[in-house]
Amino acid sequence: MNQDETTTTNNLHECEVSGSNGIYKLTWPQLHIIAHIDRIKESSDHEVKAELRFTSTRPTSSGHLRAGRLNLTSPAARNTFAKALLARDSDVDWDLVLEQVSRAVLQEWREGTPVVELDGNMDVLAQSNKWLIEPIIQLNNPTLIYGPGSTGKSWFGQYIAVLADEGMSNGGFNVEPCTVLYLDWETDQVELGSRVTMIRSGLGLSGKSHILYKAMNQGLSTDIERIREICLEHSVGLVIIDSLGSACMGEPESAEVVLRAFSAIRSLGVSALCIDHTNKEGTLFGSVYKFNSARQVFEAKKSQQEDADKLVLGLFHKKANNSKLLRPLGFELGFQENKTMTITRQDVKETELEEHMRVSDRIGNALARFGKMTASEIAEEINKEESHVRKELSNGKRSGRFIHLADRKWALPARLEDEVSRIYQRELEGEI
Repeated sequence: MNQDETTTTNNLHECEVSGSNGIYKLTWPQLHIIAHIDRIKESSDHEVKAELRFTSTRPTSSGHLRAGRLNLTSPAARNTFAKALLARDSDVDWDLVLEQVSRAVLQEWREGTPVVELDGNMDVLAQSNKWLIEPIIQLNNPTLIYGPGSTGKSWFGQYIAVLADEGMSNGGFNVEPCTVLYLDWETDQVELGSRVTMIRSGLGLSGKSHILYKAMNQGLSTDIERIREICLEHSVGLVIIDSLGSACMGEPESAEVVLRAFSAIRSLGVSALCIDHTNKEGTLFGSVYKFNSARQVFEAKKSQQEDADKLVLGLFHKKANNSKLLRPLGFELGFQENKTMTITRQDVKETELEEHMRVSDRIGNALARFGKMTASEIAEEINKEESHVRKELSNGKRSGRFIHLADRKWALPARLEDEVSRIYQRELEGEI
């Protein structure tokens, strides 16, 4: 049975079914009864249990009728539930109503997503360019940002939440407006509310925001039905998960735990920004399936002077699906005494974070600054082994990125140097 399909058993028991993804509503217009069904679970022996809530607008039984967990595959359980409902309203054939509930929900639940035909005529360009926040969050896909504590990851996530809520393109991001749901395992409503106020002040925004906030104390997959209800009720377009490790609520090295969390994220059918931490070795904490399951992955690093009221956040692109790897994205986070927080674009190559860029990019940066250089001079400048530098120069020569001059020095082609400078300037000005 498809969403919104209607099944007619008899004139008095016409049942309308709507909903999807494990959340359904059955309505009997002539009986003036509504059933809400969610939190569906199927056991290893194929028993399917769900939570049911019956309400009525009938003159004899208006309001809440009964709620409980029912084994939809058990006739005996349905019979017991029907008797309890019969005590509330004896004029309804509750056996028939519950039979309709079981049949409709089981068919929807077990059918899953429909089979479709791939005809090979899809507009590939249109599909690959679908962004909610370009170029970091694809439409209806998860993006992962990970890094050590206190790098500014959460501040950046809240900045993204404000931009999406406001529909404001800023900092080089092209933003589609949407309703944002912030799921928080890390702090509380007061701190998040204060941060949103500070960010909005820094952006010069007036009025109120409409970001939805939910403090979380259990795993995402455990509470996914309620989250899905919120997303459907408010037409949520972006969910921010802070943090992914806490959302998994289990051993982070467990593939099963991580895959269960990402399955829950995908079931929402919305874009997601997942914020996560690093381990003692400085790599992404937990199972490799975190990296594999996200569509875009960025590593966050920071540069901050002692006692400074600002820091530089660098986002280094580690994985891209259906898009190219980006140059490092840099942002200066400034904290003013008037409780205002500003985020502005910063060129990573002009900060201490330059040392975390790819070696080939650092070679390009050095040549852009000094012009002609030997391989040994470049190696000394960027503090890398000369053998490594020579390998990158050789690869760059083949691709046309670097040129080898007659005096054994290396340089950037003039056209490339101009193009690099132009791109960086556009990034700083927020055009890209």
